[in-house]
Amino acid sequence: MDAPATITLVGTLRPVRNSEAASEIAGIVKAMPCRQGDRVEEGSLLCKLNDDSLVLRLAEAKARLDALTSRHQELLAGTRQQELRRLKALLDEADAENDRWTFEMERIEQLYQGNDSNAKEYQETRADHRTAERRLIAAQAAYDLAVEGPRKEVIAQAAHEVAEQQAVVDRIASDIDKTSIRAPFTGFIVERYAEVGQWIPAGGRVVELADLATVLARVDVPESALPYLDVGDPVRVKLDALKRSFEGRIKHVIRQADQSARTFPVEIELDNSGTLLAGGMFVRATVPSGPAGREVAVPQDAVVEREGVTYVAVLLPGSRDGTSAVLTPVTVGAEVGDWIAIRAGNVQEGTAVITRGNEDILPFPTPVVVVDEQGMPRPEVPEPPRSGTSGES
Repeated sequence: MDAPATITLVGTLRPVRNSEAASEIAGIVKAMPCRQGDRVEEGSLLCKLNDDSLVLRLAEAKARLDALTSRHQELLAGTRQQELRRLKALLDEADAENDRWTFEMERIEQLYQGNDSNAKEYQETRADHRTAERRLIAAQAAYDLAVEGPRKEVIAQAAHEVAEQQAVVDRIASDIDKTSIRAPFTGFIVERYAEVGQWIPAGGRVVELADLATVLARVDVPESALPYLDVGDPVRVKLDALKRSFEGRIKHVIRQADQSARTFPVEIELDNSGTLLAGGMFVRATVPSGPAGREVAVPQDAVVEREGVTYVAVLLPGSRDGTSAVLTPVTVGAEVGDWIAIRAGNVQEGTAVITRGNEDILPFPTPVVVVDEQGMPRPEVPEPPRSGTSGES
């Protein structure tokens, strides 16, 4: 069948996310509940700073906020009725005093004009009259201000003071919350940078955290293969350390070449729900590298992997022992639907391969029973391929 050309490249596994969690504020470490290698959930505590002084400052700020809020509410409520009555009484008293001195001034003035009063008495009466007038004006102004209540500018200023103090309270509360440094995502602790009793400055590192829910296999692809790579293409990735292969998909094609090697970084995403994979592991990835060409292909179920070697179970005609099969090592290429190309090995076009039960076949002739779709033995044994023929099995 038509399958794209492939190339096998070496690379390294990387976490899908890696972060050095840091402290937003300075402080002394009070607790460090996590250690290297621990798996932590998103939001779990990584480090706790001492917050005693911040708690006291918050209590102080809240007390001042309460005082400012009470003053603002008092201004909004206006003048109390008791105060209005008091000021009205003072106004009436000033009015009566003014009337008395007005009468006295008129009397002394008449006496002074008739030479029945002296200048000293006249001037003293005049001064007392003017004082009574000023007291009446002051009492009237005080009463009018009380009736009108506080000016809107004063009320607005009090409201701004309350808002300013509320911001102070919120900032201190936020700083207290920041003394608990939590995991930004679920992952594994790679490195621990702080210890209990240590002073951490603002921005100081606490731990390094790696997200290994999925991993990225990073390989460098030659520029000749770049036109044949698309995000989402399936890729087979082999790990020698685990002696097995994983199915992945191209996640990123970074279109900026390494100036010295003229290669392009490509990242392949692999599921790591079983946590078998770790950052820094050595991989071999088989990626498309050229146009499609005719390749021998087998069903993907026919491929068996053991100890890092890829095999296909080939059916052999038996002699006295009946039908037998053998595992033959192969080099696989690109995947096309449910099929996979064979780049090298002893699998020729038309060869019968085993897709069920091939896990029990050995690398040397092993007796097998060929069955049909219903699991019933087939009396006939597939003929070996003849040169120049083609077919599917």
